[in-house]
Amino acid sequence: MTDRGSQHRHCPVCGKTMGAEDRFCSKECEDALVKQRKKQQRTMYIFMGVLVVLFLVMTMAGGQCPGLGTK
Repeated sequence: MTDRGSQHRHCPVCGKTMGAEDRFCSKECEDALVKQRKKQQRTMYIFMGVLVVLFLVMTMAGGQCPGLGTK
C-alpha cells in the first residue's frame, strides 16, 4: 500500500515532483508558462484579427465575383 500522508504535485511545465502547496517547481518554470500563455494569446488575437478583416472584405465585396456565373 502507498502512504497517503506524502501528498505531492507535479510541475505543469517540466513534471518534476514538488510540494502540495507549490504551483511550480522553480521561477524558471513559472516564467516559461507565462511566456507560453502570452504567445498563445497573441496568436489568438492575430487569428481573430484576420477573421475580422476577411469578414469585412467579404461583406464589402457583396458577393460580387467577376467572371463567375456571367455570360
